[in-house]
Amino acid sequence: MSITIKDVAKQAGVSIATVSRVLNGSKPVSLKVKEKVLQVVEETGFNPNQVARSLIMKKSSLIGVLIPDIKNAFFSLFVSGVEEASYKAEYTTLLCNTNGELETELHYLNILREKYVDGVIILSSTPEKKKKQREFFNKHNIPVVFASHHEKEEDHFSYVNIDEEKAFYDGTKFLIDLGHRDIAMLGGTLSYYDSGIIRYQGYIKALEDHHITMNKKWVMDGGYDIASGYKRGKILFSQENRPTAVCCASDMIAIGAIRAAEECGLSVPEDVSIMGFDDIPIAEAYRPSLTTIRQPIVELGIEAANMLFEQMKEKDGPAERVRILPHEIVVRESCAKHT
Repeated sequence: MSITIKDVAKQAGVSIATVSRVLNGSKPVSLKVKEKVLQVVEETGFNPNQVARSLIMKKSSLIGVLIPDIKNAFFSLFVSGVEEASYKAEYTTLLCNTNGELETELHYLNILREKYVDGVIILSSTPEKKKKQREFFNKHNIPVVFASHHEKEEDHFSYVNIDEEKAFYDGTKFLIDLGHRDIAMLGGTLSYYDSGIIRYQGYIKALEDHHITMNKKWVMDGGYDIASGYKRGKILFSQENRPTAVCCASDMIAIGAIRAAEECGLSVPEDVSIMGFDDIPIAEAYRPSLTTIRQPIVELGIEAANMLFEQMKEKDGPAERVRILPHEIVVRESCAKHT
């Protein structure tokens, strides 16, 4: 037979309200009473229902985190930042891996709502998904931060990201400054707005600003993993007219492209320079080590969590915040001057 709060109160010789105050820390009680209640709780093995406590306190100390691919190192590092900030703020994270599918995202959002989470951090960037997600949060009034994303249209949601267009512009310009004019792009999925379309726009703008004509055969969109980079790299480097440099939308794409280049008889960076994006740990360990556009990935996670905690404290105030963190070019071995 399960022990109830009423049983604890009876054995401790106090009221149910006093037991609740001790467990929730909502109001001060004397040290003697607190010790007596906690002793009875330990002896009886009383375990208060978390959902019931959440309803009473109007706080669960839980936040939901939705990511599209737990296998991707970027998202793992991001979550580690969220976890770091959450632990300091005495919050527990509930991680949901959505595989980038809208129905899965909405399914998890409804589960998180039923768990009475205090807020949600979500990584998703297709226009259709953003529309459905905004509808959900508008309906249920749950604090949310959209991470690794920046919505340019005016609304009342909070976002944290880097300047994706400027970052890819700077990466492309870096290759141009090394003397390259034949520059390919192995981009991300174009249905992903920021990491797909916006980075592509940065690439195009850098070429245009330096009066370089884009070769459409050298621009390929696709997944962010090694296999995708390898597959597209084989197609790219098998062409009779090859680029001298490649700007990639992720470090994993770049690693796949390097493997493809080597199999096609090309040396990196002597024959072709290859630039990554993100600066995940393998970027430095790989040989040749990757020159890449660094995102402050862990810091993005920390900032997303802290923005969410700020929002939860100010539920009646404005929720809209946009924070853009800095990016940088990390120069290593995979890019060289072209003469």
